[in-house]
Amino acid sequence: MIRLQLAITVVLAVALLLILGQKAAIASGLGGLIAILGSVLYAMIAFSVKFAPPAEIMRRHFAAEMAKLCVTLLSFAALFVLYRQAAWLWVFVGYLAAASAYWFGLLINRR
Repeated sequence: MIRLQLAITVVLAVALLLILGQKAAIASGLGGLIAILGSVLYAMIAFSVKFAPPAEIMRRHFAAEMAKLCVTLLSFAALFVLYRQAAWLWVFVGYLAAASAYWFGLLINRR
């Protein structure tokens, strides 16, 4: 899933670089990186053990989702503060495109 998010982010950033220029490409890349960062954190927390009782697995997934949400919100806040000249539309488009990898993953893995 993370590789698919990375691929979507890179393809979108390159397309925007060719069509709209550097500012839109950087902004979409940053948005995609926020989504990827959250996914990496989720995977690290949720899948840190191979075998556990169902209640523990559920607790880990809940904790992972909360950590992902917090990191995503903090990342957007930091971006708003530190990179004010960002093209915000493209930041959100990059984030949504990378986050859409979950839906594409469901379609791709459907057998």
